[in-house]
Amino acid sequence: MDSLNSSIVTQKILFIMQLPPPIHGASLMNSYLIKSDLIRRNYKTSFVNLQFSNSMNELSKFSFRKIFKMVKYGFAIIGKILGNRPDLVYFTLTPVGFALYRDAFYVFILKIFKVKIVFHLHGKGIQNNANQSRINKELYKWVFNNTNIICLSERLVSDIKDYNKTTVYTIPNGIPDRKKILKPAHSNKSTPNILYLSNYFKSKGILVLIEALGILNKRGFKFNAKLVGADGNLTVEMLENIIRKENLSEMVKVTGPKFGIDKFIEFQKADIFIHPTYNDAFPLVCIEAMQFYLPVISTDEGGIPDIVLDNETGFIVEPKNTLMLAEKISILLNNEALRLEMGEKGYERYLNNYTIDHFEKNVNATFQTILGR
Repeated sequence: MDSLNSSIVTQKILFIMQLPPPIHGASLMNSYLIKSDLIRRNYKTSFVNLQFSNSMNELSKFSFRKIFKMVKYGFAIIGKILGNRPDLVYFTLTPVGFALYRDAFYVFILKIFKVKIVFHLHGKGIQNNANQSRINKELYKWVFNNTNIICLSERLVSDIKDYNKTTVYTIPNGIPDRKKILKPAHSNKSTPNILYLSNYFKSKGILVLIEALGILNKRGFKFNAKLVGADGNLTVEMLENIIRKENLSEMVKVTGPKFGIDKFIEFQKADIFIHPTYNDAFPLVCIEAMQFYLPVISTDEGGIPDIVLDNETGFIVEPKNTLMLAEKISILLNNEALRLEMGEKGYERYLNNYTIDHFEKNVNATFQTILGR
């Protein structure tokens, strides 16, 4: 699909981004933005979908097929620029890893044609990556020179401050409202339900969570827990073996991935949501949990403390701190009133900050500022 709208508007935006599959925070937000009626009404839009992988496991793996696609998408970008002459290019640049060098190839093309660029950074790690290599440091200076940048959180602005001298815009992600199935009828069962919902990567803290649940079980706490997600560097079988060794098989279940209505039902059934990640920028899943009136326990990682207010909408713990995580879970297991109070405050915070309407209006306002409208 070349043009995404038919309205009579004068300014053109080329979107360079990745759309699902696979489904992750950046690709999901990209799909929301591409479908936005507000954006389509205000601009003539076209896009290039940088789809190099079909699953989460393929994202970090090298293949010659990806090299072929990289060149193919480069020609597609040149074609869009020559054919549409965009006033602005919106690019969800990958800030670290091999994908950074791949995306720098596309930045080179954009700078040859001297188009106005806005990067939307959905990840982090720029400062750390630059400190590891002089080449990376110089690359960042070149990539971000004379460009506009959107960060997801005020806490993430410091990651880019040494490499950008222009304005950095802060736009938190937002998600659609699920009014029909939104508010759960929390069960009156004496055993609270704990939910983990993310892909099965060690960096998401799932092993830390299992260890914390093992501590709570030994202390006599009663709970049921579901670990929902797709295989990453951990699989369902691997997790079940670990759970068996912790003597948690009766209370902790590994379900595999769930999508759409099935995923929302898991939120509805839950009483506590836990995301013990130690590698995240702005996880949408925490906002989804707040939308379902759940208290959230997560970590002091990336922009999470801007989403989850410690001791108000949930708890913030240190990454990989198993004892601290167990302690915060125990507080919520023992106090239903506190769970409900934090869940209500989390839902209010979602409504006031993280709806899809907030996101679209903030992006549109940023585009207008950059384009001088």
